[in-house]
Amino acid sequence: MIINEIYKKNPINFMIYSILIISLIIIIGIILFPSIFYDQWIWKYYWGPVVADAQGGAAVHNGIIAEEGYTYVSEISYGIILILSLFGIYKLIKKLNIVVDWRFALSLMPYIIFGPVTRTLEDTEFFSEPLVYWFISPLIYLQIAIYAIFFMVLGHYLSKKFKKSGLTVNNVIFIGGMIFLIPSLYPVFDWIIGNYWSETTGVSSVVLLIALALVFLVVGIVYLIAYIFRDNEKISVFKNPLNLAMLSGHLIDGITSYISIKDPFLLGLNYAEKHPASNFLLEIWGPLFPIVKFVLIMSVIFIFDVFYKDELKDYINLVNLLKIGILILGFSPGLRDLLRVTMGV
Repeated sequence: MIINEIYKKNPINFMIYSILIISLIIIIGIILFPSIFYDQWIWKYYWGPVVADAQGGAAVHNGIIAEEGYTYVSEISYGIILILSLFGIYKLIKKLNIVVDWRFALSLMPYIIFGPVTRTLEDTEFFSEPLVYWFISPLIYLQIAIYAIFFMVLGHYLSKKFKKSGLTVNNVIFIGGMIFLIPSLYPVFDWIIGNYWSETTGVSSVVLLIALALVFLVVGIVYLIAYIFRDNEKISVFKNPLNLAMLSGHLIDGITSYISIKDPFLLGLNYAEKHPASNFLLEIWGPLFPIVKFVLIMSVIFIFDVFYKDELKDYINLVNLLKIGILILGFSPGLRDLLRVTMGV
């Protein structure tokens, strides 16, 4: 009861102090019981996989082997952190009176693209230690969050100060994102035109074209049906731009994973899935992964915009922020995989 009252009084300070307390407990645990807190927990499930990813193979510390990729423990904990982070960002957005809509989502696209682009560059060994760790998940997502929040706060300040100029928060966020995105795109294009700096199986645009064509086909059919039945509120919601973006992001992930791992078109691909849940579906039946993704996102859209439409009408910002979060969860790994296969890394 007391905790609830403290939270209601100042939720932002409550979250900050909670993070500090948890961090302090972990630090004390590492100092007093390093084999339990660090070796068996932090190294094995969090930091070890980052090091293994940077090294391109398993990493060992005090006899504890860490593999690159994710485990059920790390996926669940990262999911919890993501939910808490989205809630904290929502509170900040609410405090700054920022409208979360399709335009806001577009302003974030440079950051959303920057993540998988730099992750792919890390796969090509573009970065050296210790900088390389900054471009491996989850640190890359922390980095992006810091940039986006900084320019969001800056945009709020500048839009108030130069109100007559027409400058908006979304303008500042987008420009800030492009500052980071544009330089990161140059080495990708440099690689694609043949200037390699590490081992590659060769640039292939076939998977890129096939994956994007299939995504365009499925999303196009969804939009067409929603447009034809646009007078039906329960169907017309599926042509909402943010909903279509969310669906596209997860289809890119699902279809690219299926093509690159199962190689249905016999392109000589030999990739593996790092996420255990995704790998489970792919092992049952290759197309099942993109199909499940499609069904899940369509269900999410129906739940948000149809089933609980009236109950959520006063929480549009929160709903749209959750949609953007869901978009990122699909688009980021999907674009990274698509770039990796295209660049042959």
